[in-house]
Amino acid sequence: MTDGNRDSRTDHRQWNVLALTALISLLIAGGCTDSTDPKKSTKPSPRDTDTSGKPGATLENRAAESKEGKPPIFTSHGADIGVDFQYQNGESAWLVAMIESNGGGIAVMDFDRDGQWDLFIPGGGRLSGEKLPIMVDNGLFHQRSDFRFANVASNAKCDQGVCYSFGAAAGDWDGDGFTDLFISGYGGQQLLRNQGDGTFEDATAQAGFHHRGWSSSAAWFDLENDGDLDLYISHYGVWSPQLEKQCLNAQGEIDRCAPADFAGEPDELWINQGDGTFRDHSERFRNFAYRGIGVVACDWDHDGDTDLYVSNDEDPNTLFINLGQGELEESGAKSGTSLGSRNIVDGSMGLAVGDFDGNLKPDILVTNYQNEYCELYLNQGNNYFSLGTRSSGLMALGQAVVGWGTAFLDVDQDADEDLIVIAGHTSRRPVKSTNLQKPYLLENIQGKRLASIGESAGDFFRQVHAGRGLAIGDLDNDGDVDFVVSMLEQPVEVVVNDSQDLGNYLLVDLIGTNANRDAIGAWIEVDLQDRKCIKHAIGGGSYASTHASTLHVGLGKREQISSILIHWPDSQVQRLENVPANHRITVVQGIEGFSLVSE
Repeated sequence: MTDGNRDSRTDHRQWNVLALTALISLLIAGGCTDSTDPKKSTKPSPRDTDTSGKPGATLENRAAESKEGKPPIFTSHGADIGVDFQYQNGESAWLVAMIESNGGGIAVMDFDRDGQWDLFIPGGGRLSGEKLPIMVDNGLFHQRSDFRFANVASNAKCDQGVCYSFGAAAGDWDGDGFTDLFISGYGGQQLLRNQGDGTFEDATAQAGFHHRGWSSSAAWFDLENDGDLDLYISHYGVWSPQLEKQCLNAQGEIDRCAPADFAGEPDELWINQGDGTFRDHSERFRNFAYRGIGVVACDWDHDGDTDLYVSNDEDPNTLFINLGQGELEESGAKSGTSLGSRNIVDGSMGLAVGDFDGNLKPDILVTNYQNEYCELYLNQGNNYFSLGTRSSGLMALGQAVVGWGTAFLDVDQDADEDLIVIAGHTSRRPVKSTNLQKPYLLENIQGKRLASIGESAGDFFRQVHAGRGLAIGDLDNDGDVDFVVSMLEQPVEVVVNDSQDLGNYLLVDLIGTNANRDAIGAWIEVDLQDRKCIKHAIGGGSYASTHASTLHVGLGKREQISSILIHWPDSQVQRLENVPANHRITVVQGIEGFSLVSE
């Protein structure tokens, strides 16, 4: 019997963690502006230490720092608008299997191109008495014009899963204008091609995907800038019913095991051949046998090609810089993004991308496990990041929170990046924490601090959840950002932004021609006259989820944008001028100007 619960575990690999710490400390010495006391930074903190009380208790005191104006208000929906669904992990049988802990994601997509955002939700799975996976149906919720949804998964032929499912990566990999789906999971993977007639066909075998282990999240991106989407798939680890162990927490109770009780596994990279097949390039990751949970694709260094960042559970996070010609270089240690404030490996999960500090470079937010922090990596350029966790106030969230899905979003449309973090514990009986946890809504204060405003933002933020996946988008087409959340064995919640005192906005759809059609890897630079802001088209992100592809820009009181520069993934730059506020526009690569979609 193994005493391996995440709240009480000893570090089974302490010797090589310390060695890694020493090496990385040499590489990034002096590079982290907010690192903890160096006398404490090389000593691992056990995950059963004091967690400073209730999650987020101290951060709530800073709500008074929030800017003037009415606070954002969000209203939660679900079955009342037709989204009657919940992710299943089978924990009611209390088999205490490791595979039950992570939960599923969500994809926001317009699968039939009718102008309304739809929702694809993996169903998860259950385990038999022998801990063999049992498939659970997926959900595809088609939105009608009256903001009601209907589950059309059966008619669309995407209901039946082939695995104990986790992630949903949406992207137009065949370039036909209709969004396709990749579903990650345990016991198989599934690639669904959107046929453009309201149905999907299974293209997994033709594409060549064959992994039968535990794949957690995936991100579409164009590695070689050849105009089609390739796929990166993160693997959590080597698990099977035969390898499952029985573990105890610090109080001697049976609970889920720790990540260190299972070996990591290298991730996969598949290169699109343009003929419906993919070539396996996974061998380049054989030296990174980590426990991967999240992955996001973005052009971190603004050099015209798309890079990757992978969050790993109790392994160093990895930053893969695209060198061009299909070559990736791992730069986590050199960039300062492999470790967090404690200067040792974290239990990393969710990923958000946004320019928090307004220096026109994309930053990275990583959610982590109990007794750790949500870490903010501030992009300083030249593939170097400094830690902004302490200076931003994120440490005041406390260490009891276990963060999952996350996103930067401008909830009040004042032209900066606010933050949402979804939370929920993996342990059924956590020590000095709770299984169900509150989510967090944090307002950006002048690109320097984050103030918690969740308590005044609606019931969703005042209640506790078993939160996992998060995806954002203007779900009701009214110009502001909404979001949808997947939980463990709890109903999916569609949370609508009903705020009254909002700034103006702009919504931008990008369509690549020479670049990939989804324009993943592109970024826009918006001239607001008194300053500029940027937005990136990313692949993957959050946890196991896909955000709506439309870029949302808050404008404050500005009624017109003097200019926008679109930086396409192939380094082509396109300029728009005199763009009116409060519209959704479409920009096609190589075609001058823009088309107005809606007000």
